Amino acid sequence: MTTLRPSTHLCIATGQNLANLIPALQLKASRVIILETPQMRLQARYLQRALEGHGIQVVRETFDDSTPAAVEQSAERIGVQYGEGSIVFNVTGGHKLMTLALARHMEVADDLHLLYAETRNQRLDWLRPVPELQAMEDALEIDDFLLAQGYTRDSSSERDAYWQQAALDRAALTRLLGDESDKLANFFGALNKLAGNAMSDARKGTPFRPQQRLLFTPGGRNADVLAKAHELGLIHWDQDIEIMFASDDVARYFGGGWLEEYVWLKLRGIRPHDSATNLTVKPAGGDIRNELDAVVAHGNRLLVIECKTLRFGNDPLKDADYVYKLAQLSKQIGGGMASSLLLSARPLDEATAERAQRYGVTVLAGAGMKKLASWIQQWMAGA
Repeated sequence: MTTLRPSTHLCIATGQNLANLIPALQLKASRVIILETPQMRLQARYLQRALEGHGIQVVRETFDDSTPAAVEQSAERIGVQYGEGSIVFNVTGGHKLMTLALARHMEVADDLHLLYAETRNQRLDWLRPVPELQAMEDALEIDDFLLAQGYTRDSSSERDAYWQQAALDRAALTRLLGDESDKLANFFGALNKLAGNAMSDARKGTPFRPQQRLLFTPGGRNADVLAKAHELGLIHWDQDIEIMFASDDVARYFGGGWLEEYVWLKLRGIRPHDSATNLTVKPAGGDIRNELDAVVAHGNRLLVIECKTLRFGNDPLKDADYVYKLAQLSKQIGGGMASSLLLSARPLDEATAERAQRYGVTVLAGAGMKKLASWIQQWMAGA
Protein backbone atom coordinates (compact mmCIF):
# COMPACT_ATOMS: atom_id res chain seq x y z
CA MET A 1 0.00 0.00 0.00
CA THR A 2 1.34 3.43 -0.95
CA THR A 3 1.96 5.73 2.01
CA LEU A 4 0.20 9.09 1.83
CA ARG A 5 2.91 11.75 2.02
CA PRO A 6 2.53 15.39 3.14
CA SER A 7 2.26 17.96 0.34
CA THR A 8 4.64 20.41 2.06
CA HIS A 9 8.33 19.72 1.48
CA LEU A 10 11.41 21.13 3.19
CA CYS A 11 14.77 20.92 1.40
CA ILE A 12 18.24 22.46 1.39
CA ALA A 13 19.47 24.22 -1.75
CA THR A 14 22.48 22.45 -3.21
CA GLY A 15 24.64 22.35 -6.31
CA GLN A 16 22.75 19.17 -7.28
CA ASN A 17 19.21 20.56 -7.21
CA LEU A 18 17.74 17.66 -9.17
CA ALA A 19 17.74 15.66 -5.93
CA ASN A 20 15.34 18.28 -4.55
CA LEU A 21 13.30 18.71 -7.72
CA ILE A 22 12.55 15.06 -8.55
CA PRO A 23 10.84 14.15 -5.22
CA ALA A 24 8.80 17.37 -5.24
CA LEU A 25 7.48 16.59 -8.72
CA GLN A 26 6.99 12.86 -8.16
CA LEU A 27 5.20 13.32 -4.83
CA LYS A 28 3.13 16.23 -6.18
CA ALA A 29 4.21 18.75 -3.55
CA SER A 30 2.01 21.83 -3.32
CA ARG A 31 4.54 23.88 -1.35
CA VAL A 32 8.33 23.64 -1.05
CA ILE A 33 10.36 25.47 1.58
CA ILE A 34 13.93 25.97 0.35
CA LEU A 35 16.65 26.62 2.91
CA GLU A 36 19.50 28.62 1.41
CA THR A 37 22.94 29.26 2.84
CA PRO A 38 24.80 32.36 1.58
CA GLN A 39 26.76 30.15 -0.83
CA MET A 40 23.62 28.57 -2.28
CA ARG A 41 21.39 31.58 -2.96
CA LEU A 42 21.77 31.28 -6.71
CA GLN A 43 21.00 27.55 -6.66
CA ALA A 44 17.92 28.27 -4.52
CA ARG A 45 16.73 30.76 -7.12
CA TYR A 46 17.21 28.20 -9.91
CA LEU A 47 15.29 25.55 -7.95
CA GLN A 48 12.51 28.05 -7.26
CA ARG A 49 12.10 28.76 -10.99
CA ALA A 50 11.94 25.06 -11.81
CA LEU A 51 9.34 24.36 -9.11
CA GLU A 52 7.20 27.38 -9.94
CA GLY A 53 7.19 26.22 -13.55
CA HIS A 54 5.03 23.36 -12.30
CA GLY A 55 2.72 25.59 -10.26
CA ILE A 56 4.33 24.70 -6.92
CA GLN A 57 4.37 27.41 -4.24
CA VAL A 58 7.90 28.20 -3.06
CA VAL A 59 9.14 29.79 0.15
CA ARG A 60 12.85 30.58 0.48
CA GLU A 61 14.40 30.83 3.96
CA THR A 62 17.93 32.00 4.72
CA PHE A 63 20.09 29.63 6.76
CA ASP A 64 23.30 30.74 8.46
CA ASP A 65 25.83 27.91 8.45
CA SER A 66 28.91 30.03 9.24
CA THR A 67 29.55 28.37 12.65
CA PRO A 68 28.14 25.38 14.57
CA ALA A 69 26.31 27.83 16.87
CA ALA A 70 24.78 29.62 13.86
CA VAL A 71 23.66 26.28 12.40
CA GLU A 72 21.98 25.37 15.68
CA GLN A 73 20.19 28.72 15.92
CA SER A 74 19.02 28.57 12.28
CA ALA A 75 17.79 24.99 12.68
CA GLU A 76 15.89 25.92 15.84
CA ARG A 77 14.22 28.84 14.04
CA ILE A 78 13.14 26.59 11.16
CA GLY A 79 11.85 23.97 13.59
CA VAL A 80 9.73 26.53 15.43
CA GLN A 81 8.42 28.06 12.20
CA TYR A 82 7.63 24.88 10.28
CA GLY A 83 7.69 22.11 12.87
CA GLU A 84 3.95 21.91 13.40
CA GLY A 85 1.78 19.85 11.09
CA SER A 86 2.82 17.40 8.37
CA ILE A 87 6.00 17.81 6.34
CA VAL A 88 8.45 15.90 4.13
CA PHE A 89 12.03 16.81 4.97
CA ASN A 90 14.37 15.97 2.09
CA VAL A 91 17.73 15.51 3.80
CA THR A 92 19.74 15.05 0.57
CA GLY A 93 21.21 18.56 0.39
CA GLY A 94 23.39 20.49 2.83
CA HIS A 95 26.26 19.31 4.98
CA LYS A 96 25.98 16.80 7.83
CA LEU A 97 25.86 19.36 10.65
CA MET A 98 22.93 21.16 9.01
CA THR A 99 21.04 17.94 8.34
CA LEU A 100 21.49 16.61 11.88
CA ALA A 101 20.50 19.88 13.52
CA LEU A 102 17.43 20.28 11.32
CA ALA A 103 16.31 16.67 11.80
CA ARG A 104 16.54 17.12 15.55
CA HIS A 105 14.56 20.36 15.61
CA MET A 106 11.96 19.05 13.18
CA GLU A 107 11.18 16.18 15.57
CA VAL A 108 8.38 18.32 16.98
CA ALA A 109 6.39 17.93 13.75
CA ASP A 110 3.14 16.01 14.13
CA ASP A 111 3.82 14.01 10.97
CA LEU A 112 7.48 14.12 9.92
CA HIS A 113 8.64 12.15 6.87
CA LEU A 114 12.41 11.98 6.27
CA LEU A 115 13.52 11.38 2.70
CA TYR A 116 16.88 10.84 0.99
CA ALA A 117 16.92 11.07 -2.83
CA GLU A 118 19.32 8.42 -4.16
CA THR A 119 19.60 9.78 -7.71
CA ARG A 120 22.41 7.45 -8.75
CA ASN A 121 20.20 4.42 -8.15
CA GLN A 122 16.96 6.19 -9.14
CA ARG A 123 15.40 5.64 -5.72
CA LEU A 124 13.68 7.54 -2.91
CA ASP A 125 14.87 6.23 0.47
CA TRP A 126 12.37 6.90 3.25
CA LEU A 127 13.96 7.01 6.72
CA ARG A 128 10.80 7.71 8.73
CA PRO A 129 8.08 7.24 9.82
CA VAL A 130 8.69 3.76 8.36
CA PRO A 131 11.85 2.80 6.43
CA GLU A 132 10.88 2.19 2.82
CA LEU A 133 12.48 2.16 -0.64
CA GLN A 134 10.53 3.75 -3.49
CA ALA A 135 11.51 3.80 -7.15
CA MET A 136 11.93 7.21 -8.76
CA GLU A 137 9.47 7.97 -11.53
CA ASP A 138 10.50 9.54 -14.82
CA ALA A 139 9.76 13.06 -13.63
CA LEU A 140 12.13 15.42 -15.44
CA GLU A 141 11.78 16.95 -18.88
CA ILE A 142 14.50 18.94 -20.63
CA ASP A 143 13.19 22.30 -19.40
CA ASP A 144 13.27 21.00 -15.80
CA PHE A 145 16.99 20.29 -16.15
CA LEU A 146 17.59 23.68 -17.73
CA LEU A 147 15.73 25.68 -15.09
CA ALA A 148 17.24 23.75 -12.18
CA GLN A 149 20.73 24.38 -13.58
CA GLY A 150 20.15 28.08 -14.31
CA TYR A 151 19.36 27.96 -18.04
CA THR A 152 16.32 28.61 -20.22
CA ARG A 153 15.30 27.33 -23.65
CA ASP A 154 15.60 29.95 -26.36
CA SER A 155 14.48 27.84 -29.34
CA SER A 156 14.46 24.29 -30.75
CA SER A 157 13.78 22.93 -34.23
CA GLU A 158 11.36 20.13 -33.35
CA ARG A 159 8.84 22.74 -32.22
CA ASP A 160 8.89 24.22 -35.73
CA ALA A 161 6.27 22.51 -37.93
CA TYR A 162 8.03 23.68 -41.12
CA TRP A 163 11.34 22.17 -39.98
CA GLN A 164 9.64 18.88 -39.07
CA GLN A 165 7.90 18.60 -42.44
CA ALA A 166 11.11 19.39 -44.35
CA ALA A 167 12.94 16.72 -42.33
CA LEU A 168 10.24 14.15 -43.06
CA ASP A 169 10.18 15.00 -46.77
CA ARG A 170 13.89 14.22 -47.12
CA ALA A 171 13.99 11.41 -44.52
CA ALA A 172 14.96 8.75 -47.09
CA LEU A 173 18.01 10.75 -48.16
CA THR A 174 18.92 11.52 -44.54
CA ARG A 175 18.82 7.82 -43.63
CA LEU A 176 20.96 7.00 -46.67
CA LEU A 177 23.59 9.56 -45.61
CA GLY A 178 23.61 8.32 -42.02
CA ASP A 179 23.44 4.57 -42.58
CA GLU A 180 26.07 4.67 -45.35
CA SER A 181 28.30 7.26 -43.67
CA ASP A 182 31.31 4.94 -43.49
CA LYS A 183 31.20 4.53 -47.28
CA LEU A 184 30.48 8.20 -47.97
CA ALA A 185 33.09 9.70 -45.62
CA ASN A 186 35.32 11.09 -48.39
CA PHE A 187 32.35 12.54 -50.27
CA PHE A 188 31.19 14.42 -47.16
CA GLY A 189 34.23 16.65 -47.49
CA ALA A 190 33.23 17.66 -51.02
CA LEU A 191 29.60 18.22 -49.99
CA ASN A 192 30.61 20.31 -46.98
CA LYS A 193 32.83 22.50 -49.12
CA LEU A 194 30.21 23.09 -51.81
CA ALA A 195 27.48 23.75 -49.24
CA GLY A 196 29.76 26.16 -47.36
CA ASN A 197 30.46 28.08 -50.57
CA ALA A 198 26.74 28.23 -51.38
CA MET A 199 25.42 29.31 -47.99
CA SER A 200 24.70 32.94 -47.26
CA ASP A 201 26.51 34.59 -44.36
CA ALA A 202 24.89 37.70 -42.87
CA ARG A 203 28.00 38.54 -40.83
CA LYS A 204 30.22 38.61 -43.92
CA GLY A 205 27.50 40.03 -46.14
CA THR A 206 27.76 37.07 -48.54
CA PRO A 207 24.59 36.18 -50.48
CA PHE A 208 23.31 32.69 -51.25
CA ARG A 209 25.20 31.28 -54.24
CA PRO A 210 23.30 28.21 -55.43
CA GLN A 211 25.45 27.14 -58.39
CA GLN A 212 28.51 25.15 -57.38
CA ARG A 213 30.95 22.83 -59.12
CA LEU A 214 32.53 19.55 -58.06
CA LEU A 215 36.14 18.71 -58.91
CA PHE A 216 35.09 15.39 -60.44
CA THR A 217 32.00 13.60 -61.72
CA PRO A 218 30.80 11.40 -58.85
CA GLY A 219 29.94 7.75 -59.27
CA GLY A 220 28.73 4.80 -57.20
CA ARG A 221 27.16 5.67 -53.84
CA ASN A 222 28.17 9.32 -54.24
CA ALA A 223 26.12 9.50 -57.42
CA ASP A 224 23.23 7.73 -55.62
CA VAL A 225 23.18 10.53 -53.06
CA LEU A 226 23.06 13.27 -55.66
CA ALA A 227 20.45 11.40 -57.72
CA LYS A 228 18.22 11.02 -54.67
CA ALA A 229 18.67 14.70 -53.82
CA HIS A 230 17.77 15.63 -57.41
CA GLU A 231 14.69 13.40 -57.27
CA LEU A 232 13.55 15.16 -54.09
CA GLY A 233 14.03 18.59 -55.67
CA LEU A 234 16.80 19.56 -53.25
CA ILE A 235 19.36 20.09 -56.00
CA HIS A 236 19.51 20.18 -59.76
CA TRP A 237 22.11 17.72 -61.07
CA ASP A 238 22.59 16.52 -64.65
CA GLN A 239 25.05 13.79 -63.67
CA ASP A 240 28.04 16.01 -64.31
CA ILE A 241 30.10 18.31 -62.05
CA GLU A 242 27.57 21.17 -61.85
CA ILE A 243 25.23 21.28 -58.82
CA MET A 244 22.48 23.80 -58.18
CA PHE A 245 21.21 23.99 -54.59
CA ALA A 246 17.45 24.67 -54.41
CA SER A 247 17.71 27.00 -51.41
CA ASP A 248 19.91 28.30 -48.64
CA ASP A 249 18.19 25.84 -46.31
CA VAL A 250 19.17 22.94 -48.57
CA ALA A 251 22.80 24.09 -48.61
CA ARG A 252 22.78 24.11 -44.81
CA TYR A 253 21.31 20.61 -44.85
CA PHE A 254 24.20 19.32 -46.98
CA GLY A 255 26.65 21.34 -44.88
CA GLY A 256 25.92 19.12 -41.86
CA GLY A 257 22.30 19.77 -40.93
CA TRP A 258 21.34 16.34 -42.27
CA LEU A 259 23.08 14.67 -39.33
CA GLU A 260 20.89 16.51 -36.81
CA GLU A 261 17.83 15.42 -38.79
CA TYR A 262 19.20 11.86 -38.75
CA VAL A 263 19.30 11.96 -34.95
CA TRP A 264 15.78 13.45 -34.83
CA LEU A 265 14.41 10.64 -37.02
CA LYS A 266 16.04 8.01 -34.79
CA LEU A 267 14.67 9.65 -31.62
CA ARG A 268 11.23 9.86 -33.23
CA GLY A 269 11.24 6.08 -33.53
CA ILE A 270 12.69 5.42 -30.07
CA ARG A 271 10.34 7.83 -28.24
CA PRO A 272 12.31 8.81 -25.11
CA HIS A 273 10.58 10.74 -22.31
CA ASP A 274 11.61 14.07 -23.86
CA SER A 275 13.94 15.20 -26.63
CA ALA A 276 14.92 18.34 -28.52
CA THR A 277 16.89 19.03 -31.71
CA ASN A 278 18.87 22.17 -32.51
CA LEU A 279 18.22 23.39 -28.99
CA THR A 280 19.44 26.89 -28.15
CA VAL A 281 19.79 27.72 -24.46
CA LYS A 282 21.01 30.71 -22.52
CA PRO A 283 21.91 31.24 -18.84
CA ALA A 284 19.32 32.98 -16.68
CA GLY A 285 19.79 36.72 -16.95
CA GLY A 286 22.40 36.36 -19.70
CA ASP A 287 22.52 36.82 -23.46
CA ILE A 288 25.17 34.24 -24.38
CA ARG A 289 23.49 31.45 -26.33
CA ASN A 290 24.70 27.87 -26.50
CA GLU A 291 23.60 25.62 -29.36
CA LEU A 292 23.03 21.93 -28.69
CA ASP A 293 22.50 19.63 -31.68
CA ALA A 294 20.28 17.19 -29.77
CA VAL A 295 19.27 16.61 -26.15
CA VAL A 296 17.43 13.66 -24.61
CA ALA A 297 15.84 13.42 -21.17
CA HIS A 298 14.89 9.98 -19.90
CA GLY A 299 14.86 8.31 -16.51
CA ASN A 300 15.76 11.64 -14.84
CA ARG A 301 19.03 11.69 -16.78
CA LEU A 302 20.14 13.96 -19.61
CA LEU A 303 22.04 13.10 -22.78
CA VAL A 304 23.67 15.85 -24.87
CA ILE A 305 24.56 14.90 -28.46
CA GLU A 306 27.03 16.79 -30.64
CA CYS A 307 26.84 16.11 -34.41
CA LYS A 308 29.86 16.58 -36.67
CA THR A 309 30.42 15.93 -40.39
CA LEU A 310 33.83 17.61 -40.58
CA ARG A 311 37.13 15.76 -40.78
CA PHE A 312 38.89 15.46 -37.44
CA GLY A 313 42.67 15.67 -37.29
CA ASN A 314 43.23 18.76 -39.46
CA ASP A 315 43.10 21.23 -36.56
CA PRO A 316 44.01 19.59 -33.20
CA LEU A 317 43.18 22.72 -31.16
CA LYS A 318 39.73 23.07 -32.69
CA ASP A 319 39.06 19.32 -32.30
CA ALA A 320 40.03 19.50 -28.63
CA ASP A 321 37.73 22.48 -28.15
CA TYR A 322 34.75 20.58 -29.61
CA VAL A 323 35.22 17.71 -27.16
CA TYR A 324 35.91 19.94 -24.15
CA LYS A 325 32.89 22.17 -24.77
CA LEU A 326 30.61 19.15 -25.19
CA ALA A 327 31.78 17.63 -21.91
CA GLN A 328 31.52 20.90 -20.00
CA LEU A 329 28.17 22.04 -21.37
CA SER A 330 26.54 18.69 -20.70
CA LYS A 331 27.60 18.97 -17.04
CA GLN A 332 26.44 22.57 -16.83
CA ILE A 333 22.90 21.85 -18.03
CA GLY A 334 22.51 18.32 -16.68
CA GLY A 335 24.52 18.38 -13.46
CA GLY A 336 25.57 14.99 -12.14
CA MET A 337 22.84 13.29 -14.18
CA ALA A 338 24.30 14.19 -17.59
CA SER A 339 26.04 12.15 -20.29
CA SER A 340 27.52 13.28 -23.59
CA LEU A 341 27.77 11.68 -27.01
CA LEU A 342 29.86 12.80 -29.98
CA LEU A 343 28.28 11.55 -33.22
CA SER A 344 30.67 11.91 -36.13
CA ALA A 345 29.91 11.01 -39.74
CA ARG A 346 33.64 10.58 -40.31
CA PRO A 347 36.18 8.58 -38.28
CA LEU A 348 38.00 10.31 -35.43
CA ASP A 349 41.75 10.62 -35.30
CA GLU A 350 43.46 8.84 -32.42
CA ALA A 351 44.21 12.01 -30.41
CA THR A 352 40.60 13.22 -30.47
CA ALA A 353 39.29 9.75 -29.60
CA GLU A 354 41.64 9.56 -26.60
CA ARG A 355 40.64 13.04 -25.47
CA ALA A 356 36.94 12.16 -25.68
CA GLN A 357 37.55 9.09 -23.53
CA ARG A 358 39.44 11.19 -20.99
CA TYR A 359 36.54 13.67 -20.73
CA GLY A 360 33.94 10.91 -20.45
CA VAL A 361 32.44 11.59 -23.89
CA THR A 362 31.09 8.54 -25.74
CA VAL A 363 31.92 8.46 -29.48
CA LEU A 364 29.98 6.90 -32.35
CA ALA A 365 31.87 7.64 -35.57
CA GLY A 366 31.82 6.43 -39.17
CA ALA A 367 30.44 2.90 -39.28
CA GLY A 368 29.54 3.27 -35.58
CA MET A 369 26.75 5.69 -36.54
CA LYS A 370 24.58 2.65 -37.37
CA LYS A 371 24.57 1.79 -33.67
CA LEU A 372 22.96 5.12 -32.69
CA ALA A 373 19.43 3.81 -32.06
CA SER A 374 20.57 0.76 -30.09
CA TRP A 375 23.08 2.83 -28.10
CA ILE A 376 20.42 5.37 -27.07
CA GLN A 377 18.06 2.56 -26.11
CA GLN A 378 20.76 1.05 -23.89
CA TRP A 379 21.39 4.47 -22.34
CA MET A 380 17.66 4.87 -21.69
CA ALA A 381 17.64 1.50 -19.94
CA GLY A 382 20.42 2.73 -17.68
CA ALA A 383 23.03 0.39 -19.11
